[in-house]
Amino acid sequence: MTTISIVECPRDAWQGFHDFIPTEEKIRHLKNLMHCGFHTIDAGSFVSPRAMPQMADAHALFTALEESRENSDTKLLSIVASEGGARRAAEFSHIDSWGYPFSVSEIFQERNSRKTIQNAIEDLKRVKELALKSNVELVIYLSMAFGNPYGEDYHTDLVLERLEQALLCGADIISLSDTTGQGSTDKVIHLCTLMKNHSTVPWGAHMHSTYDTAGEKALAAISAGCERIDTALKGYGGCPFASDQLIGNMPTEKVLSALTHTDIAHSLNPLHIESAYNSALEVLGRYS
Repeated sequence: MTTISIVECPRDAWQGFHDFIPTEEKIRHLKNLMHCGFHTIDAGSFVSPRAMPQMADAHALFTALEESRENSDTKLLSIVASEGGARRAAEFSHIDSWGYPFSVSEIFQERNSRKTIQNAIEDLKRVKELALKSNVELVIYLSMAFGNPYGEDYHTDLVLERLEQALLCGADIISLSDTTGQGSTDKVIHLCTLMKNHSTVPWGAHMHSTYDTAGEKALAAISAGCERIDTALKGYGGCPFASDQLIGNMPTEKVLSALTHTDIAHSLNPLHIESAYNSALEVLGRYS
């Protein structure tokens, strides 16, 4: 039987909201998620508050989650887009993984982190050194892996080039990121098959999608070998640096619904997911 690890991404959900969501509301929602059986929760991001005001409370969020992490098998992940972000994340021994966005697109790398690809590679090497010292997993996201809206040259050989660069930088886990929802079902199958054949570390997919196509894309990825998949309840969120129109995350509830009539196993508790879904509506719904 195939088993899929599901990574819930509230950080990616609320970064798409313009109005600041109060820290205490975020903490309450995160604590609800810690009881659901997710493999990992992408809970925050150590980035510049000027660039991403919604992430200004990352220190408070992770401080509040220490006890919850001690009482849960669910791992905590923080996004770090630089060596400086990694140093701030390293202050928390209960963060299990750092996620680093490494783009297939030169333009998006500049927009997202103000670095060239080569500068990002050098930065990644320093982040890996810190990850080893802090005993955390380094998850490298291959952003814009399915194409981009910028008119740049794109082909799957370029994705494989970024994969090789990420592996050389010490990635423990790779995640294919469809940052702007460019991936058709056929493209998802093709890229996931390439990953299955070429990645030497565990890998997954962080896909953005319309609400109606999410289940189909998730099953396509899993059928082609995807080992973990990122979701967000209600499909909230998206990357504000990617394009003018945000494309939402894979809705957790749609992915679970698609898995219902398959032999694909997961570790989520349906009753706790229902409670967390209501929490997402309460906390995030008023800001949408």
